[in-house]
Amino acid sequence: MSNKICPSCKTEFKFKSYLIRHIYRNVYCSLKINDINKLISDINEIKKCNFSCSKCNSNFTQKSSLKTHLEKSKCSKTEIQIPNKINNTLNNNTINNTINNINNIINNNSNNTIINNTIIQLINPFGFEDVRTIPISEMKTILTSGTEAGIEIIKTIYNKIENKNFYKPNISRSEIACLNVDLKLTIYKSREFCDALFDRCITFLHHMLYLCKNEYSRNNIKYIYDNIEHIETTMRTEIYDKKLQNIIETEFINNNINNKDRIKKFIKEIKDNVDTKNNLLLQIKNTTTLKEDKNNEYKISITNFELNNIFGCPRIILGLRKEEIILNLKISRFEESIFYNFWIDRIKNINTYVMKNKKATIGDIANLKKEENKIMSMLELINKRVENYRGDYYLDLNINDEFRLDDIVQDNEDVVDDRDIRN
Repeated sequence: MSNKICPSCKTEFKFKSYLIRHIYRNVYCSLKINDINKLISDINEIKKCNFSCSKCNSNFTQKSSLKTHLEKSKCSKTEIQIPNKINNTLNNNTINNTINNINNIINNNSNNTIINNTIIQLINPFGFEDVRTIPISEMKTILTSGTEAGIEIIKTIYNKIENKNFYKPNISRSEIACLNVDLKLTIYKSREFCDALFDRCITFLHHMLYLCKNEYSRNNIKYIYDNIEHIETTMRTEIYDKKLQNIIETEFINNNINNKDRIKKFIKEIKDNVDTKNNLLLQIKNTTTLKEDKNNEYKISITNFELNNIFGCPRIILGLRKEEIILNLKISRFEESIFYNFWIDRIKNINTYVMKNKKATIGDIANLKKEENKIMSMLELINKRVENYRGDYYLDLNINDEFRLDDIVQDNEDVVDDRDIRN
């Protein structure tokens, strides 16, 4: 890992000095400075102490101090013994426990800043909430929860205090104010806000799928992606009417005043303090980087050109047998025709190739369903043409440029456009 990346919140800094300043200000955000100094002091004292009284367990830095203690304290009533140095294991355990307590603070409070001993809670702008604060195990639980995933991710993200970035300026009205990326407020109508929130939940799910891609098989990735697409395309109204609206209203009832005060305080702090603003801008940058990485993973790397080189170009393969295919369509059931079975076999072959290809991205896996849908829609249109075919009409097997067959004339190497033949 780069020595400019915070090991706790994964924020990357331009200079190592910025990282050191970040750790100093953010690590101990849930405790007062004096409490932290005491913890550190305790560790240092333990390291300094080399001698311990076997009666009362008091620790001393020098052997002479321990001897004086044994002579003058209640411990002197028992047999005076000069113990050896403190057991290193005991000391190390004590130190490690203290350090672990501090590390727990680090992990749970990476979104705070301490300025002049005042805790400033960083608030992520609406649309820049970071799903990386969710453990991978919890992400996997959400992703495999089926149609409930849309609601579960909303609950998980917006239960975090750093993501409570919206409130109602007037509880009796429908307007909702959100902290935006310009570090100002954007006002939504209630339904507009719910639509935007629903879009965010879909984005969160895609980000989590990208982060968990190495945890799943290709088939599981395909299943999860298809489920997210199903939620996005068919469940918007259902989720809004049944659950999302209740979640939002409950948030306003329970936390509206606190959220309002916190956001207003934070906006003022951003204006007054450069460090606070810079910390937030770095968080926004890191969230933007996650989005860019996800988008790259969702791009298609296995092109139609590559597939045609492996399985042959349909325009040429079917074009060479065009007359035979038309005749076959006239006398056979469509589902048993050469044309239909060619495309069904092609779907299966491409699916197998992509799913076993090591370089395949999530985009390639997701594209399988889109390509299959396009092919099935094309076959449905051709089937209707076959059903409506009359002997005196030309049976057109072309749908568009993507599904067009080359009409190869016998004894001639030239490829002629099918429309030219009909003319």
